[in-house]
Amino acid sequence: MEKSLKEWVSILLNVLINQDSPSFWIEQERENGNLGFFFPELYECFGVKQNSFHKYDLYYHLLYSCDHAVKKLNVRLAALMHDIGKVETKSFMENDNDYVFYKHELVGAKKAYKIMKKWDLDDNLIKNVVRLIRFHMFHYKEYWTDSAVRRFINKVGIDNIEDLFYLRVADREGNGFRRGEPQKLKLFRNRIFSVIEEEKKFKIKDLDISGNDIMSLGISEGPMVGKVLKYLYEKVINGDVQNNKDKLIILAESFISNCYLK
Repeated sequence: MEKSLKEWVSILLNVLINQDSPSFWIEQERENGNLGFFFPELYECFGVKQNSFHKYDLYYHLLYSCDHAVKKLNVRLAALMHDIGKVETKSFMENDNDYVFYKHELVGAKKAYKIMKKWDLDDNLIKNVVRLIRFHMFHYKEYWTDSAVRRFINKVGIDNIEDLFYLRVADREGNGFRRGEPQKLKLFRNRIFSVIEEEKKFKIKDLDISGNDIMSLGISEGPMVGKVLKYLYEKVINGDVQNNKDKLIILAESFISNCYLK
């Protein structure tokens, strides 16, 4: 009796969690003609040539990236699908005499979402994997300000940072030419944790403005006061405004006005 899609997906997930090198089983099922049934999107990557920075074609790059990923289901799923959007975005640049895959992470994130919904996976798992794929192409520059680092953290989600770094290393090792975590990635990791630690030290109570100051602007005591203070706090830690009472009063007035106009 042939297996259903649900059964194949269950086996795949078990392989991803428990086997050191899922590529062996996946490749076996490709050769047996089964991969095209339960994972046609991955099967379509076979033979898709990449640019000169990659040793393997797209299919094997995804498999080997998965092999090098930590045994966490979300990270291994992301590694197995992180470049799956390259099939649709591949183009040849004659000037560079090489292939490019512009915005493949955006296309890949949407594609991965559809795949995992079809597989009926947990919504939180899907959301997490999609986010990892969406942001795996980040390019950190040492001149980034703390505000830029905070924006990156907010986009990715603080709970996803470590897994995103795991994915980045797996992608690098699945490349075929490079090994280990690059120094630049280590520097960025340290920078992120430094910014997070600084945020922990600075609390809303450290703002150069109080709830009484907010109420003096015509706001009654209640949830709105806390909402304004939280807004000001985020603006300060993001570096958008100085922690100065006069400047915070002006920003608070603008925020309150916009809230009541909505």
